Amino acid sequence: MYLAAVSDVMVSPSEIIDIVWHQHLIFTQSYADFCSVLGKNIQHVPSTHNREDFEKFRLAKERTKKFYTETFGSQPSMLWDYADMFEPLQLEKATYKIRTLTTAGVLIALLLTLPMFFLLKPIYIHINNPWFLIGYVGVAFFTLIGLRSYNRSTLMAITREWKPDAFIHHLKPDELMYAATKKIDRVIHGHVDLLIKQNGIVINADKKLQPGEDFSPATIEAYTIIDTLTALTPRTGSVKYSVLFNLVKVKPIFHNVSNCMDAFEKYFNKSKKFFSLFLLNFGVLSFIFILGLVRLFTGIVRGKPIDLLVMVLVVLLAAIVYFLWRLTKLISTYAVKKLYDQKLKTGEVNKHAWGWDYYTGESVYMDAAFFTIVHTTDKEHWHKGSSDGSSSGGSDSSCGSSCGSSCSSCGGCGGD
Repeated sequence: MYLAAVSDVMVSPSEIIDIVWHQHLIFTQSYADFCSVLGKNIQHVPSTHNREDFEKFRLAKERTKKFYTETFGSQPSMLWDYADMFEPLQLEKATYKIRTLTTAGVLIALLLTLPMFFLLKPIYIHINNPWFLIGYVGVAFFTLIGLRSYNRSTLMAITREWKPDAFIHHLKPDELMYAATKKIDRVIHGHVDLLIKQNGIVINADKKLQPGEDFSPATIEAYTIIDTLTALTPRTGSVKYSVLFNLVKVKPIFHNVSNCMDAFEKYFNKSKKFFSLFLLNFGVLSFIFILGLVRLFTGIVRGKPIDLLVMVLVVLLAAIVYFLWRLTKLISTYAVKKLYDQKLKTGEVNKHAWGWDYYTGESVYMDAAFFTIVHTTDKEHWHKGSSDGSSSGGSDSSCGSSCGSSCSSCGGCGGD
């Protein structure tokens, strides 16, 4: 915007910067005030995709790079070279969805059961119980353990391929805490606890909260919490922490933490690399389950007791479903967490800064009175609705996506 203001010719934003620009444009009064500060009305010039426009915007892009380099230095690749924030992760999108794989895989597994029955029946009739059950449970158990180890090492190998300027290498403690736990609770607890220690929030004799006197919040998170608490407690009133928590957790500053990390996880799970990993796990575990299913049918045909085997198969099926579900969360709950554990050990991240100190739990502990409030509050009240922050924020995203999609062909900007 500065270059547009000082240039007499058109300059052009990158795709990422264009998205931010569009977001500002829809707040018309704010945008007009910003242009007043610049001293120039910066017009938005969308591309019509004709040949003349293509050449015009190509030259504008080259000109912008030249002006930017002369004024500010090299253009940050994260903002100028990539189409979106996920591109530095180098994750090519899979052709098929995990849901499609699961549906097709179940059908294929059922179709394979019949030929496997005729193949394995001659072998199974010579294996008596309890030896089959003992061996089968052992094979299933060690298969799950082996896959667990393989999955973790594979995901860590993928994280090492991410470019250094990828956003995932620059997470805030709040984002990492949510990624590791899939709950926004701990994030909010940490900020409230800090405010209590700074006397920004006071716990009264009734174990209720009220704003401290003459306190100036230093961060936007603290401001949001204090502002919400003040609105709930006019004058000298106080409020239960559960009431404050349920209001704060849906505020954009906290809700966007969960939105961001959930979007990253969803993007990763749509990649070819994860699809291949999921396919391997699904295939191996399906094969193990089919071995037990064939044994079940063999027992039915031969009139043998099958009660124990049915119980084992039900438990195994539940374990497989849970294992595969956990696999879809593992990039956040394990790999990214492990990545930052290493960063903290090597000093790439200042573990003594408040947020990281709270994340590691090494030296920052909750205020004793607040700890009691957190752990004695009715759990059902805590989790009313979507307390883990994973629900979709329709109002947060609909405006941005509709504007962004309708204006995504923007090519540059010019003067009055």
